[in-house]
Amino acid sequence: MSASDQALTIRLDSAETPLLVREQNWLLLSYFNGYRLTLALLACIAGFWHGALAPFGSTDPRLFLIVALLYAATYLIALDTTRRRLGDFETQAAVLAFLDIVALILLMHASGGLASGTGVLLLVSIAGTSFLLGRRLTMFFAALATVGMLLEQAWPYLTGSRAGLPASYSQVGLFGLVLFATAALAQFVADRLRITEALAEQQEVDLRHMARLNEQIVQQLQSGVLVVDQTGRVQLANKTACTYLGCPDGNDGRQLDALAPPLHAQWLAQRQTSSAKRRLFLSPAGYTLLPRFRALGDKGTAMLIFLEDTAILKQQAQQLKMSGLARLTAGIAHEIRNPLGAITHAAQLLLESPDVQNGETRDLASIINDQSRRMNTIVESVLQLGRRDRTHTSRFRLEDWLNETLPALATALNVPKDALSLVIETQQAVCFDTDHLFQIINNLCHNSLKHSPPYSGDPLIKIEAGTEGDRSVLDIIDWGPGIRAGIVDQIFDPFFTTTARGTGLGLYIGRELAEANGGTLEYRPIGTAGCRFRLTFGRLSDCTDTSFTP
Repeated sequence: MSASDQALTIRLDSAETPLLVREQNWLLLSYFNGYRLTLALLACIAGFWHGALAPFGSTDPRLFLIVALLYAATYLIALDTTRRRLGDFETQAAVLAFLDIVALILLMHASGGLASGTGVLLLVSIAGTSFLLGRRLTMFFAALATVGMLLEQAWPYLTGSRAGLPASYSQVGLFGLVLFATAALAQFVADRLRITEALAEQQEVDLRHMARLNEQIVQQLQSGVLVVDQTGRVQLANKTACTYLGCPDGNDGRQLDALAPPLHAQWLAQRQTSSAKRRLFLSPAGYTLLPRFRALGDKGTAMLIFLEDTAILKQQAQQLKMSGLARLTAGIAHEIRNPLGAITHAAQLLLESPDVQNGETRDLASIINDQSRRMNTIVESVLQLGRRDRTHTSRFRLEDWLNETLPALATALNVPKDALSLVIETQQAVCFDTDHLFQIINNLCHNSLKHSPPYSGDPLIKIEAGTEGDRSVLDIIDWGPGIRAGIVDQIFDPFFTTTARGTGLGLYIGRELAEANGGTLEYRPIGTAGCRFRLTFGRLSDCTDTSFTP
């Protein structure tokens, strides 16, 4: 494989590179045709002066002028065909090279042969052809030029005119060797240039693909990314940053102070000193963000800003904490469960024994049995904490899910369906683990029923779905005695309970499950009687499930 062939194989498998090569080849041919046209026009000027510019046209001025005019006309047309990319490049370049050699030999013949010095123009023609065509064609045209010069020198003897000086065939032979040497050297240089060009194009395509890859990576980052120049203009903002700051997708070149004034103030402080304190700020879109600054280059140039949503950071920290806690509690619960099962089984056998007739002994056995069941309930609740870090979120319509789940919820609570009142204010889609959602609602409704009057036909619990800002919310409302103001801050603490038979884990587990799904669970007072617990769902844009179609 020749060097030129190797150069052409150093390409990426992309449609871009061959197009660039073809365009550059056509451009080079256009430049060479421009040189040929200029040379032809100069020959026309020399021909119109009827041999005044010796030795041009000194032997046959008429032939010199005719060839010069045809030479100029040919390459004037060639400039247009090259500009419009007509035909195959290699065919057009070969035909033009052939015409070039023929015209130059005829001009040389009309000027007195090789002794006139016009044969030097053939060296330029062969060298230029080497940069356009492959090795074989270049050597062919060098041989064609050599044969043409031999015919030109022998023409007086072939025609019998014997005009002019005797032919110097040795001089023609030496000039032919120079033509071949020029073709070989020019071809070698052309091959090296092609290889260098191919490598440069390959690197250019690699860099372009790398830039596209970097852009895709930046756009898909969960952190917001901003690039701000020294004037405070936003040069780049990824999708996450646009979501956090409430700006339209894409870079519109807005000023940072108009986009987020608190962030602009911190950016100014960072430009003064890199040790400036970073502070949380509230974005126009309602996100609480923590910025990180990185200078790009020397001081005074652009700066890279990373924006982290503190809600996500807290959620990740909470998940790490709960993951370790879940493994610990699951191990403890497992170790407690085995002896607890043995105690419960022994208490049941003791109650069923015919030898136990003493009422006091039976009461003690009943106490053991009841407290064992209570401890088992606590163990079950602790094991639920171990499953909170394994969320399987999905998108769904909240109103449809509530309508389907309400009968099962009433059955789980052991109340008639009419005891639960469902109110849908707005139709909305949420992203949540449906098993966790059912458990949260079940725990809240179970607590409400413990503090509600007996069912008499009117609803005891109101389940109301709506929105608050850009978030979906779900309220669980009852009309019981409410929660005393003195214990409101403690109701979500683990093992805090106001009843003797409660475990104190219902609200705590509900809040942990809500946070595991990117939401929050909080108490909202509604007056002197009754209470409201509000479940706020996470933003739908943060959901990883894409199977849902609104």
